[in-house]
Amino acid sequence: MQLYLTYSSPFARNVRIVVYEHGLQSCVSEHFSHPFHNGKELTSSNPLGKVPCLSLDNGTTIMDSEVICAYLDKQLGDGRLSKALDNDWNLKTLYSAGTGLMETLVFRQVEKVREREGLASEFWWQRYNNAIVRTLNFFESRIAQLPDTLSLLHINLGSALSYLDFRHEDFEWRSERPQLAVFSKNLEALESFSANTLHE
Repeated sequence: MQLYLTYSSPFARNVRIVVYEHGLQSCVSEHFSHPFHNGKELTSSNPLGKVPCLSLDNGTTIMDSEVICAYLDKQLGDGRLSKALDNDWNLKTLYSAGTGLMETLVFRQVEKVREREGLASEFWWQRYNNAIVRTLNFFESRIAQLPDTLSLLHINLGSALSYLDFRHEDFEWRSERPQLAVFSKNLEALESFSANTLHE
């Protein structure tokens, strides 16, 4: 299997952590493919030109980190990372909120690039900042609702928080959210997380 990714993508980090958790490193070959370069291998697998994208040996393509993680966990792993979420709509909603946080953080990073090019929008900058603050507060008040054992929800939220540190050092979030700060620290201490950090 070919996993197209960038190592700075929090979405790709989700997949890398699941691969590690299930010991699938020998089955999944990582291929760096920057989405802005529109590489033929990536775009032929995913017409959207987005990473991560998993190309199976039979030619089938699986797109979107949530779908890829579920596939790896349920089809190639033991399903333990998905189990808590399968029939719990509250946890599924929390997962979606984590994905939304990740997307907003990526949009904020794009806005920083636009600022360097003289194209920044104060409206979108404030909108992204406000959404991030609200969502972090949302999770701080609901952290006790997460499953007791590691799940795809933990991985998703953990990757979002690590991307916040990776790309947005100007955003101080820990002091007012002690539970979320401990949650992030504990996750980053896990071998599957520390072995798959974000980098350029």
